[in-house]
Amino acid sequence: MPSIRRPKALSTALIISLLVNVAALYELTTAYRRNSSLTRQIEFLLQHNENLSTTLINLQREIENLRSQIEYYRAQAEHYHSLISRLEANVSLIGRAEINIVAVKVVSDDLFSTRYEGLTLKCAVELHVGSGRILVNTVPRIGIDLQTSAQTAAAVAEKFTGESLSMTDVIITVVAEENVSVVDGPSAGAAITIAMIAAIKGENLSDKVFITGTIMPDGSIGKVGGVAEKAEAAAAKGGKLFLVPKGQGTVVVYKRVEKNVPPFIIITWEPVRISLEEYLSQRGYNMAVREVGNITEAYKYFTQYLN
Repeated sequence: MPSIRRPKALSTALIISLLVNVAALYELTTAYRRNSSLTRQIEFLLQHNENLSTTLINLQREIENLRSQIEYYRAQAEHYHSLISRLEANVSLIGRAEINIVAVKVVSDDLFSTRYEGLTLKCAVELHVGSGRILVNTVPRIGIDLQTSAQTAAAVAEKFTGESLSMTDVIITVVAEENVSVVDGPSAGAAITIAMIAAIKGENLSDKVFITGTIMPDGSIGKVGGVAEKAEAAAAKGGKLFLVPKGQGTVVVYKRVEKNVPPFIIITWEPVRISLEEYLSQRGYNMAVREVGNITEAYKYFTQYLN
């Protein structure tokens, strides 16, 4: 009996082993198929990714091309817009002139002492088609009131040229190199009048000629203060001729005088009147000075000194 059972047990073991091997082979075959499928999917995804990368590169190139085209057309648009703006401005602009202005400002040396100092400004007068407005603009803030002088200047310019400004806007722009508080604003009236006349007549003005003086309704030029300081500023700016109102071609300077009164020496400062040209010469400047009584006299100097 034992010998019969042993072959049966061995057969059973072989059958079980065969079944296990078959199952293992099936699992291996299934795993291999799955692995092959995953490999193909990975290869597909890699190829798809490569295609997407190529597409992305092409899109980036197209974007760069479009960007460059946009920049080109933007530049073209700005260029033609600028041309149109200039054409529109030229259509409305009917006259322009520039002139130098001299003024004085207050300078504080310390808490207890101040003094006047001359400075030069640039004034541009533009005439545009309009309704008779007079507009004053200062760049930057210079603390000067020109509106009253501008109104008088316009009236005098109309009389001088025989042209009406009722359909014209006058734009006056005064430019300074810094923020300053200018005093004696009316003294720019004569200069503004001359610039208006030049703009109306289409003439140029010499930048080597400077003038100070108020403008009166009859065209006469009124007296002003700070003539010496203004003249010195004009000379320092390269001026060759300085025009002043009648009677202001001389200035008062103070001369130091020592009196020996033993045992003391008394020092006083006595006023002495000298010509403005001599005053400038003492300070190293060579600039001519002429007195003018009205705007007609003054305007001739500005056109004669062009060369």
